[in-house]
This record gives sequence, C-alpha cells and structure tokens, in this order.
Amino acid sequence: MNTDLNQDIDFEKMPSIELLEYISFKDEFPVEAQSAFVEFCFRFEKELKRKSEIYCNKYGYSEVVALEIAHCAFSRVWKYGSFKKEKAKSDDMDKAILLWMYPIVFTQIIKYGKENTCAEPTEEEDLSLINNAEELAEKLDITNLEAKREVVAKLKTIERALTQLTNKHRIIYFTYRGYKKQGKKVPRTITALLREKLSLTQKSVNTYYGDAERHITTYLNIINGKA
Repeated sequence: MNTDLNQDIDFEKMPSIELLEYISFKDEFPVEAQSAFVEFCFRFEKELKRKSEIYCNKYGYSEVVALEIAHCAFSRVWKYGSFKKEKAKSDDMDKAILLWMYPIVFTQIIKYGKENTCAEPTEEEDLSLINNAEELAEKLDITNLEAKREVVAKLKTIERALTQLTNKHRIIYFTYRGYKKQGKKVPRTITALLREKLSLTQKSVNTYYGDAERHITTYLNIINGKA
C-alpha cells in the first residue's frame, strides 16, 4: 500500500485486494480510501447487482430492491472490509472477493424482508457456510495454540467419520457446530443459507444434521472400543 500522499495513486489499475487495504485505512487516509471505494464499487457493481437480482427474484423483490441490496452490501464493505486474503476461496482475487460478498448480499436480503432497509447483522449472522474441520476451528477462534491443536485433531476425526456420508451432511454438520450457541438455535439466516445453497427444505436440513450426529457417535464409539 502506497502511503506517500505526494504521489498520485492510480486506483483504476490497482488490484482489488489493495483497494480493500486502502478502504480499511479510511480513518487514517480518508481521501484515498474514498477513491479506492469508488473504484471498488465500479469494478464489482455489475456482477454484484446481477447476483442480487437472482436472489431477489427468488424472494419476489423487484430490480429496484436488488439495486438497493447491492448498495447495502457495498456499505458493509466500507464499514467493515473484513475480507481476509488467507481465507480466499479462489486463487483469482476478484473472484474470491465476489465469493466473499455473495453471502453479504444474501444476509441483506433475508434481513430486508423484516426491516425494509439495510441490515446490520451480528457477527454470528454474517453468513458463511463451514465446509470442513479447519474452517470450523477458525470459526471457533481459539487463541491458545495447544488447545487449538487438540480441537483440530478432534475435528479431523469427526471429518474422517463424515467422509462416509455426503458433502451435504458434512457442510450442515460443521455449519451447525460453528453457529449453534449453547442454549440457542442456529440463526435463521444460517439455516436459510443452507436451504438456499444445498437446495433442501428445513426438515431435510434437520434430518441431515441428525443423521450426521448419529453417524459420528457410532464412529467414535467404534474407534474408542465402546461399540
């Protein structure tokens, strides 16, 4: 990131990941951050609006709402800009950024139905499905390295058990584990995303999770010599 304010910065030629860096420093470099944000929106607006229209069409919202939803998603990028390169889901950074933003759009649509305005989801509702043991370990945010290694080892054992089931079982199980707080249900935005992404009813999602839990229990009993 170029911090020499006496040097002209060509934001149009700047990689998208660097635009996000400038945006994240909006308090320190407000003018540069604003310019980076304008370019970022210009670069991704067409594709994000297209995705928003697809989602909105499923929920009966108009193109006007789809545009507003896209703008809501960009507003969250300006406020939080939490994209992490090391967690990118594609080697192509522009594609990775879009994959990061799609769940933000979906969250906004789910919330829009209740509030008719841009939503401010809580951290636990800032949507992302959890696909494997490592992603769940990251979600649990364990700071102690030794404790994290132990948790990852246990989760890897569970992951091995889930290889005998389908990908849907694995994704649903790990996602539920990541978002289900003690004494609370999984946030509705998460269950809605599971239904959307996996093309399932809520009853089916619950069934998949129950099947996964029972299979894991049986697997652990066998390897621990309790079966």
